[in-house]
Amino acid sequence: MSDAGIMHPVEELFLDISIHEVLTQTMVTFVEPWKTIYIDSIRERRYGDAIWARYCIEGGVEDGLIIGQGPNPDIAVLDQIREDAVEAKTNEPGLYTEALELYRMTSSTDGHPEAIVDVTTDENIAKRATFKINCDRANYLVSQSDCQQLIHNMLKSKINIGDTRLAAIHGGCRLRVGPYRSAPDVTYNTAHAVAILIEEKCVRRIGCCQFVSGSSPKNGGHRKVCLSSKRSGCR
Repeated sequence: MSDAGIMHPVEELFLDISIHEVLTQTMVTFVEPWKTIYIDSIRERRYGDAIWARYCIEGGVEDGLIIGQGPNPDIAVLDQIREDAVEAKTNEPGLYTEALELYRMTSSTDGHPEAIVDVTTDENIAKRATFKINCDRANYLVSQSDCQQLIHNMLKSKINIGDTRLAAIHGGCRLRVGPYRSAPDVTYNTAHAVAILIEEKCVRRIGCCQFVSGSSPKNGGHRKVCLSSKRSGCR
């Protein structure tokens, strides 16, 4: 694999972490054996295995089940992949088609061909993307205090985020952005401002604690921005 292939993601929807990022772990700590499986699967063109490893690489997965944090329910890895695929096909049909074309060339030794899914679009997701700020009151909730600390700490420079998907992280809170080619790039300063809006508008109290989960859909001016516990997606 060339140096360029190591430095950049294979594609921007499902294998959105470059080999370089996995090796350097600049923002997130990745766990074994999934770290090695992810790298080896990409190099060997076992794309189903690579996608499966992508969803397990940050830990918190037991027997094919992503363990929910806080009020979030557990979800099967394959169900999460399918949910992300629906969102991707709805919001990024061009990139989704490109990804499927790549994955059709997966090796015959691929151990997780079921992770390569072609799905129908979800009209509800498409309608939800028309709002300026979308609050998710039930899914991917994360501690409001973690998000407030993320907003306080994150880079606020007027430079573009570039081809990374994870713009900032603190505790369980993640600020993720849509695929690099999905819309005009967004600066860290703009993403910071959008995160503030999401954190203020999308608060939900459960028992003694307050949680946040929301996004701002892409438009003519910027990529989609998501503030939640979600480890993948934001499309």
